[in-house]
Amino acid sequence: MTPLLLALALAAPGPDLAQDTVVELRRGDTVVLEGLSGEVSVETWARDELELRSEGDASALQVRRSGSSVRVERDDRKGRRGSVEAAVRVPPWVSVEVSGRSLDLWVDGVDGPIGVRVVDGDVWIRNAGGPVDVRTVEGEIDVTGARGGVNLSSQSDEVRLRDVRGAVVVHSGSGDLQLSDVVSSDVRAETQDGDIHFSGPIEDGGNYRFFVHDGDAIIAIPSESNARVSVSTFDGEFESEFPVLIERFRGGREFDFQVGEPRARIEIQVFDGEIRLLRRR
Repeated sequence: MTPLLLALALAAPGPDLAQDTVVELRRGDTVVLEGLSGEVSVETWARDELELRSEGDASALQVRRSGSSVRVERDDRKGRRGSVEAAVRVPPWVSVEVSGRSLDLWVDGVDGPIGVRVVDGDVWIRNAGGPVDVRTVEGEIDVTGARGGVNLSSQSDEVRLRDVRGAVVVHSGSGDLQLSDVVSSDVRAETQDGDIHFSGPIEDGGNYRFFVHDGDAIIAIPSESNARVSVSTFDGEFESEFPVLIERFRGGREFDFQVGEPRARIEIQVFDGEIRLLRRR
């Protein structure tokens, strides 16, 4: 069951549904979900409270306050170390920190900072108002509707962004990077063994950097873009839908040219693969 389906299932009462606890939250609090495995969803509601609902044995999880941190943890004193299925509801303004070993996570509607550290599991973030920082070793990351910038890294899987605002830093060790409708003046995307797909406007004064070792870089920008472009490829081809007049040639396959006026900077480096600069209409 995906985190989204889990959240829907937990929204209705049933024989295996148990409400663990409801805790009052104060402005400045951080909700910390620590050391969890299984499937967890975090969604928002209009109350200044945290509500925890879990499927099966409710006593497998405990909630405790430590200063400005409200922690949701496994109650390992009772010898329970298996996976959990849980849904958490919090006010939109809260900060959320999540860590786990084998954990699929869904977070929707949180405006405070979101920090996630997962060893093995997929992470979905929707409608985030604050900065999003996600690290996973084995798992996909999917972020849609983030307005406070993102810093994302998956060592072995794909990272997908859609409708994102603010500074963007994305990395994958061996997965594709899909960046669609990104509105930012600061983008850095890097993958060792995968493709980069980027589409979005180029803002005046912006800096856009794309690095691929073994894969292709497909960069789609508006026709009216204004930027100086640097291209470097060791063993690959370069294709542009924009007219290219090379202004500086540095030997090998490294060269600079302009698209419109030099109001932004685009750098594309591919060691073994194609570079395609597309005109988005």
